[in-house]
Amino acid sequence: MKYKKTAVITGASSGIGRAIAKSLAKEGTHVYITGQSQEKLDLVRSEIQSLGGTVDASAFDIRDIAKLQNFIQQAKEQTGHLDIMVNNAGIHIHGKIVETDPESWRQMIDVNILALLVGSQAAIRVMRENPDNEGGHIINISSGNAKEPGKDFYGSTKHMVNALCETLTQELADEPIRLTNIMPGAVATNFGRSADPAIIQGLATKLGMNVEIKKGEHLSDELLKRIHAAMGQIFLSPEDIANAVMYALAQPKNVVMREMYLCAPKVYLGKDFSF
Repeated sequence: MKYKKTAVITGASSGIGRAIAKSLAKEGTHVYITGQSQEKLDLVRSEIQSLGGTVDASAFDIRDIAKLQNFIQQAKEQTGHLDIMVNNAGIHIHGKIVETDPESWRQMIDVNILALLVGSQAAIRVMRENPDNEGGHIINISSGNAKEPGKDFYGSTKHMVNALCETLTQELADEPIRLTNIMPGAVATNFGRSADPAIIQGLATKLGMNVEIKKGEHLSDELLKRIHAAMGQIFLSPEDIANAVMYALAQPKNVVMREMYLCAPKVYLGKDFSF
C-alpha cells in the first residue's frame, strides 16, 4: 500500500505529540508514533483510526538508541520513504541545580538532547534514500525556556537544542532536507508531571475540580481542557503547536521556516502569573 507521506513522531502518547500525530494523520500521512506507555499509544491509535488515518505505534524508552534508530528505519522500510521526523519527546525536571539529584540532569540530557540528535541523524540517513531525491523535513520541538537558558537546567538543555538546530541547518544547506525549530511557551499539557503537586492542586481547585494530583502522574484531559479554557491568554493548547507544525510543513520547498517561537499573549507581555 502506498501512503501519501510517512512521519515519525516521538513523545506522541499525549499532549503536543498526540496533537501533531492526529493533525498529520488527518492530512493523509501515515504516522509512526512512540512513547513510554503502550496503553496511551493504543488510545491515540484508536483516535487516529476513528478519523480515517493510518498509524503504527510502539512503546519504548526514547533513551534506547538502538530502538529509536530501528523504529525510524522500520517506518522507511515499510512505506518506502520517510518524509517527516518530529522530535517531540522531552522531560522537564524542576529544581535548582544546587538542590537536585545529578541523575535528573542525566535524564534531561539523554531525552532532550541525545534522543533528539539520534532521531535527527537516523531520519537524515533514511531521508537521503527517499525516491527521486525528495528529501524530507525535520521538526524539533524545543521550548520558549530556551530564550532564558539561565532560568533552570531544563532551559539550558533546550538552549542546546536551538544550537544543534542551527548546526544541522548548516550541515543540510545543500540537501533537500529542511529543518524547523519550534519553541512553545506555556502549553496546557502534562507539564504538571514534574511540577510541585501542590501548585497543580491549587490550580485545579481554582478551576472547581476536586481531584488528587500526584507527582509524576499524567494530568487528565478534562483538567487540561479546563486550564486552557479558563486561561487561554496564558496557556497555549497542544493543537496550537500542531497547527504551527502543519504551517511549517506546508511551505513551498524554496522556503524554510527555520525557527518559530509561540506563546500566549499575556506571557508574551511578560506578565507574572502564579497559582
